[in-house]
Amino acid sequence: MSPHRAHQRRFALAAVTPAFLLFTFWVAWPAVKGFYFALTRWDGLSDPVYIGLENFQQMVAGFSAEAGKSAKLFPVAIRNNLILMIGPAVLILALALCFASAMRSRVRGASIFRVAFFFPNILSAVAVSILWMLLYSTSGFGVFNALLGWLNSGLTALGLAAEPTFKVPVAFTDSKILAWSLIPMIVWTATGFYMLLFLAAMQAVPETLYDAARVDGASPTLQFFHITLPLIWDTVVTGMVFLLIAGLKVFDAVWVIEQQQSRPDSNTLATLMYSKIFNEYQAGYGAAIAVVIFLAVLLFTLVTLRLYRKEALEY
Repeated sequence: MSPHRAHQRRFALAAVTPAFLLFTFWVAWPAVKGFYFALTRWDGLSDPVYIGLENFQQMVAGFSAEAGKSAKLFPVAIRNNLILMIGPAVLILALALCFASAMRSRVRGASIFRVAFFFPNILSAVAVSILWMLLYSTSGFGVFNALLGWLNSGLTALGLAAEPTFKVPVAFTDSKILAWSLIPMIVWTATGFYMLLFLAAMQAVPETLYDAARVDGASPTLQFFHITLPLIWDTVVTGMVFLLIAGLKVFDAVWVIEQQQSRPDSNTLATLMYSKIFNEYQAGYGAAIAVVIFLAVLLFTLVTLRLYRKEALEY
């Protein structure tokens, strides 16, 4: 080996080693310990006791019809996470693509719209949660309940309904429907980010392709589905993966709206994990939930990339 190449290797090793040690100490080793704690009964203070797959068996037992109320916390959390994964993802992708396409077409006031759509994304999750608690309120601050009340009055005045159509006030933040109520909040918060993500990808598409399509008589809709969408598909799939991961990690909004309490009907995997570890001192069970979240993120990511994998298009 030449002295120059040996010097390059020593330099590369010296540059990589500190980052590798930090990653090992702060990320890799705690992750390995987390997998071990998931196989134990541990309160976070005393020595953990190895129990094998008992924590995971307890989770699976919650899906049976004979399971008790406490055992069903995990299935309910899974259900809520699925709602918060699929519902917002579909709406955000559709709206973000629509708005990005409109921005690319240079609609009047596009710069103002970009700032307005992206603004909710810079707010903290706690601030957004408090804001939507006020919007969902059943008191005078509740904008949505006020709108439903006005709609009732309007339909009655026009003779379209003999009695109020909507029963107001609606308890949007009730634990039983909280997962559904969070969908508009998540859509409002995240759409701007994905709009800018897709817009950046669209602006990289050569304008000559659209010019040729217009010469051939292609409508804007055909241009979008046959030029824009195929050429930004990798970005769309990346956004889809981000949304699925975010849906599995929802914590802040539920925790704030539920006043820092774990409610059986509104739990997500993250809130259930937090409650088990810090409120009930079942750190082993909480670590098992963390492992489930990790495996679910990995599975959904791999499945999404596999199902939507296409040959890269060059232009």
